[in-house]
Amino acid sequence: MRRRRTAMLAAAVPAALAASLLTAPAALAADGDIVINEVQSNSATDAPDFFELTNVGAAPVDISGWIARDDKDDEEHIVFPAGTVIQPGAFAAFETETLAGFGLGKQDTVRIFDDLGTLIAQHSWSEHLTSEGRLPDGTGAFGPTEPTPGTANVAREVAEPQPFDSPVVVNEVQSDDQQNPDGPDWVELFNTSTTESVDISDWILRDDDDLSEVRVPAGTELAPGAFLSIETDQGERGFGLGKADMIRLFTADGLGAVDSYGWTEHAFTEGRVPDGSSDWTDTAPTRDAANAARASASPIVINEIESNGDTRGDWVELANTDTVSTVDLSGWTLVDGDPEHEPIVLPEGTTIESGGYRAIITDGAGYNTDFGLGGGDTVTLRDASGAVVDQHSWEAHAAVTYARCADMTGEFVDAATSTFELVNDCAVVEEPAVEAEAWPFAASPEHAVAAGTWGDDMSGLDFGADGTLYAINNDNAEIFALERGDDGLYASTGSWIAHYTDGSGQLDAEGLTVAGDGSVFLATERDNEFKSTSRPMLVRVELGATGDTSATHQWDPVPVIGEIGTNLGPEAIEWISDEDAVRLGVLEAGVSGAGQAAPIAPRPYDPAAYGEHFGGIFAVAVEQTGDVYLMVLEASGEVTLLQQTGLGDSVELAMGLDWRAGGNELWALCDEACDNRTAKLQVVDGLLTPVTAYHAPADMNSSYTNEGLAFAWCAADPAAEPTVAWISDTAHDGVSLRVAAGDECAAVEPTPTEPAPTEPAPTEPGGDQGDGQDGGSVDGGDSDGTGGQSGTDAQSGGQLPRTGGEAPMALIAGAMLLLLLGAGLVLGRRRAEV
Repeated sequence: MRRRRTAMLAAAVPAALAASLLTAPAALAADGDIVINEVQSNSATDAPDFFELTNVGAAPVDISGWIARDDKDDEEHIVFPAGTVIQPGAFAAFETETLAGFGLGKQDTVRIFDDLGTLIAQHSWSEHLTSEGRLPDGTGAFGPTEPTPGTANVAREVAEPQPFDSPVVVNEVQSDDQQNPDGPDWVELFNTSTTESVDISDWILRDDDDLSEVRVPAGTELAPGAFLSIETDQGERGFGLGKADMIRLFTADGLGAVDSYGWTEHAFTEGRVPDGSSDWTDTAPTRDAANAARASASPIVINEIESNGDTRGDWVELANTDTVSTVDLSGWTLVDGDPEHEPIVLPEGTTIESGGYRAIITDGAGYNTDFGLGGGDTVTLRDASGAVVDQHSWEAHAAVTYARCADMTGEFVDAATSTFELVNDCAVVEEPAVEAEAWPFAASPEHAVAAGTWGDDMSGLDFGADGTLYAINNDNAEIFALERGDDGLYASTGSWIAHYTDGSGQLDAEGLTVAGDGSVFLATERDNEFKSTSRPMLVRVELGATGDTSATHQWDPVPVIGEIGTNLGPEAIEWISDEDAVRLGVLEAGVSGAGQAAPIAPRPYDPAAYGEHFGGIFAVAVEQTGDVYLMVLEASGEVTLLQQTGLGDSVELAMGLDWRAGGNELWALCDEACDNRTAKLQVVDGLLTPVTAYHAPADMNSSYTNEGLAFAWCAADPAAEPTVAWISDTAHDGVSLRVAAGDECAAVEPTPTEPAPTEPAPTEPGGDQGDGQDGGSVDGGDSDGTGGQSGTDAQSGGQLPRTGGEAPMALIAGAMLLLLLGAGLVLGRRRAEV
């Protein structure tokens, strides 16, 4: 982070502290009255980082001895001195570098602990917002604010740049001069028009930091077909181009986004070939001249790619087509298509013998990397000089792997079997027949959030009981609460970042569900701070004020589902009430998480047989097996498996789950791996069973990376078509959330019916007529569908028709009886007391 210090904050903070802190003893309020109110992590004027606390209670709070930390549990922390008291409604700002020597990063957390080590408040963020604070103070959601340390927050208007149509493009970038390590970084612009000159005076170049800025000199006009190179490390806000960075071009007012290009590692020089085209490649440095590709003549090829489903993780197999010589791969790099990912650097001494193979596990231990291979991704192999040796892209996961056929020399095809470091299996793969019905509900999902609301990595989705839609980001477990506006788009009303129960970890949270008590349960695959290690975990989170979460419980499902590979764990989770489970006769026929090895003899699920388990059972989908598991999660930490089931032949795995409360339907969504088909499961004879598979809605692109599914079922009218929401791991067209609107949910008015006329019963000789003894019942309402008549009495017509006045009279009589009983109880109690 660059620093351009001013004295403004240094002067403001002591004044703010003097106004808000006391050194005299004060009455103590609840610790929860202290909240984080504002954070500055990246000042536009290089002012110090700070966080601000406020007291939302009615009494002073003594925070003497309390501790403030960022997201690390090391020695750098702030201890508030004795006599530090925050008055009701007051604000107190603290500079982190001045007091403790640590800054607040681009992705960081501020945590406040009391003197006993109890976490009192925390706020996390995933991107610099310069400063952000609560609006209104103390209680509202965090949003962009002007820096106001020690005083009330003020909203900051943020104008987002919009795409700007121009023939000028970023054409070439040098981020590392191979011949001269001290040489400048530069960017080349190119006017693709053959007829039009473009005035680019004061246009702005930035890297990935919004506070960086280099301007094109005033009076600069770019002629048709002309090139212009600009060195970036100049001026007060100049910048160098990093190993993983990007370049962005804006109009002079900063509101027109003209062009951009990002990269994952130094390629020395890279550019468009041919000039102005959409194809970027490594180039020889051709500053202010036509680009020329820089290639590597190497016998090494990418030979096979595994992106989904191998217990070892994702991998890339390299092959040496030279049948005579061994090739040294020391310092070579592999990277996927995400510019934020660190490349794999092959260590010194890495070789491939002549005609041999070497597979690299991209998310495995031993490499300084954090990437797996996605459903739509790219693998690029570069040699030690940075030249591209080979590259392959794909749009969806292969059924098994992508492999060259013929081995080493052919084009990439879907392989029949996986051949890790062996000759590729090029047998013809017969596609299995897909049996699925047309999507049964609205078939035209619409964009449901503004473009750019999120980037990638959105996964789980669920509607809460109050209609709030909850979504989660799988990179940092940020939970969003969403409400639908009058324009039909959903917007966030608050967000929270979840951690493990000890407050640690960056959860790879793939799924979420809202339980009956309003808490949120997460299905997580690993800790993204250690991406090469599998850590499947189910986590219960309570959402406090926006930004504040408390992970109360967590469960390891491995004892009941077995060991699973990295990034192949729980993908979805869904809460099912005990009431539904008992009503449907769910059977317990699994394996106990307590270590019981033999299957349990099938028996009806009994909630009373378990301790506290949050009022229901959980369906959990696991990517590695493709199965759905019904589990009981007890507060004690024990996991009990009730059942395990597949999803049918047409749905390979579930990335999202949704249960219809009060009904008998579990919906399981597959992603692009099976063209976004959905399976419907029902409880049949006590067992969860796949019954129907459905194609994706007709108007939704079946290659979307959808990983979350949520239905807004209408309890008042079971026949109403539900609103359905999908959320995708990739922001397709800049949008991750899509919704297909269903019917308006309104209670169904009962159809009035006229009482059927009755015929007088025939008189038997010597019998009575209409005395209610030999005839039917006079109260009606039996559930056998006979209108209150039963057996031969109903058939004899002996029931008396109910008149309009009888029911109220019965109610009055019942009420009088209750009053008399109540009076008797009171009198009896008084006598007992005497």
